[in-house]
Amino acid sequence: MNNAETKVPWSYTADMMTACSCDWGCPCNFNAPPTRGFCDGGWALKIAKGRCGTVTLDGLAFAFFGKWPRAIHEGGGTARVFIDARATADQRQALDRIVKGQLGGRPWPIFAPTIETWHETSFVPVEWQLDGARSRYKFGDLARLTMAPMRNPVSGVEVPAKIVLPDGLTCKELNMTTSETFSVFSPGLKYAWPGKMAWYGSTEHGS
Repeated sequence: MNNAETKVPWSYTADMMTACSCDWGCPCNFNAPPTRGFCDGGWALKIAKGRCGTVTLDGLAFAFFGKWPRAIHEGGGTARVFIDARATADQRQALDRIVKGQLGGRPWPIFAPTIETWHETSFVPVEWQLDGARSRYKFGDLARLTMAPMRNPVSGVEVPAKIVLPDGLTCKELNMTTSETFSVFSPGLKYAWPGKMAWYGSTEHGS
């Protein structure tokens, strides 16, 4: 791919897992301020079928983890992109440019301007297991999420929940869970938020 290209068409269908520092449900999904006034979190995806120009993206995983001092839309964020180590040079470049909003489309060009500092992209082996409320992933030794069902605090009974967002930026149907473990420990971007918001779903993004 040529770095001078700016209008390369891209699209993919993917499974998606998300976690952050907010309480279950995450106020951001309802256009409200984050639970703690700041946001630590990110989005991880595994592409089922995808393409960027002539470059196929089938089967590859990537993630965008960030840290914002206030609500995401208020900016000032710090972020890092993680890309599947199996990706070729062309695939790495394509995914990096997509996630950093350089090729247009939705949703990444909406999030990219909120980032003030981009740390160097990491290329790491990915472990990915989509298993409902017990889904999990690992991006090398740098980022991990293990989901668990939400439970009623009195009875301990599992409580399934779903959020439907017809105009959702990243996904239109969110299956809510809690994070049994959620951490990002990479240079310049470090946090851990177990027992907070997490969800999984399937999505389509593109230009």
